[in-house]
Amino acid sequence: MTRTTRKSAFAGAVASTLLLAACSSGNHAPAGGTNSASPARSSIAAQQQEKKLAAQARSALEATETGSMVASGLERVSDGLHTDAGLSPGTAYRLTVVCAGTGTAVIEFAPAAAAARKPVSCDGTTALERFTAKHAQRVDISGEQGATGMIAWRIDRV
Repeated sequence: MTRTTRKSAFAGAVASTLLLAACSSGNHAPAGGTNSASPARSSIAAQQQEKKLAAQARSALEATETGSMVASGLERVSDGLHTDAGLSPGTAYRLTVVCAGTGTAVIEFAPAAAAARKPVSCDGTTALERFTAKHAQRVDISGEQGATGMIAWRIDRV
């Protein structure tokens, strides 16, 4: 066999293998099964759902605007909120939280003497918590296991 013939035979074998692999793999559903969503489609759907929940949480939060805003934000439930907003010790504040999604989030203060630990349902309802800032007041909102969605929050001076 000449060198050119060997190259042609090798190229033909590679092409046949690639063609066979392409025909036998892919997005074909097994008999009786269904195609699953591609990772790209799942990601796009998740982003669209996140935007929808963010808009829902923001809208509910904006409906409660009162007082003098000190800090606010929008977080994923999975990320939570962990902030020291530079609050003045001895000053009264109101924390407004809306969690849109599923499950429950929990509001906690450090030091804990500012206010009690409070669960917040991620059903889009508004939760209000009044507290007086202690030195180096920290506010944490964390999703409990399995909670998903978006948290809109605002701290107002009252």
